Amino acid sequence: MKKLAIALSLICSGSALADAHMEIAQRPYQQPTAIPYDSTPFSPQTTMPEQCADPMVEKYIADWEAGKIDFETIQANDSIAKDQRYCKTLDDNGNISEVKDCDRTKSPVGYIWKELSDSPMVIGITDGGKSDHEPHFHGQPECYYAVSGRARTLSDGQYKWMEKGMYFYIPGNTIHNTPITEEEGFGVMYWYPKNAHFDGFKYYWRKDVKNLRVAEEAFDRVDALRKAAMDLGPYGTNQDKFAK
Repeated sequence: MKKLAIALSLICSGSALADAHMEIAQRPYQQPTAIPYDSTPFSPQTTMPEQCADPMVEKYIADWEAGKIDFETIQANDSIAKDQRYCKTLDDNGNISEVKDCDRTKSPVGYIWKELSDSPMVIGITDGGKSDHEPHFHGQPECYYAVSGRARTLSDGQYKWMEKGMYFYIPGNTIHNTPITEEEGFGVMYWYPKNAHFDGFKYYWRKDVKNLRVAEEAFDRVDALRKAAMDLGPYGTNQDKFAK
């Protein structure tokens, strides 16, 4: 009887632990690393892709095209805390900081952004000067609308020009990369269709797939395309080409 009681106790304890484990939400970093596609099969286009259609984004774009808003006056919705409604950038160590006067020339990395919405969908806007852009991917699909300038973006196995007024669709788990090589710079509105809450996203950079051979090879192929199209080396090795 004593052995039976012990056995039942262990079974109950194990069941309780299993139930507790099931109640803990899996964190993004606990998810298996996806194998990325080299590039989206889509190209920049002059009409809104059906995968990107959303009334809130379309209202922003209509107001932008009508001259009712610009980078400084565009307003975030209530899902962005009031103390976070400012122009942001990254320092050389990847830390987010504020850029006074929304002046992209004051950014260490050459570009700035604003968060416009975190719910019901993540939306933001960027303003970039001549600067490099690190190839990366994430599970959520992403859309661009070019609000200013032009740049070459990784598209259908090539680097194709995306210019003001054009749209671009990137499926999930697809490497994307848009270096800004022109002095005029490049700005985009970006959004993640039907995906909210950016803090739940997991971004993957080359360093995150180290020793995952098939994923590293995908990044290698992107580096080869960068070299062929723009004579750029891997990200982080082109300081002379983007020096201020």
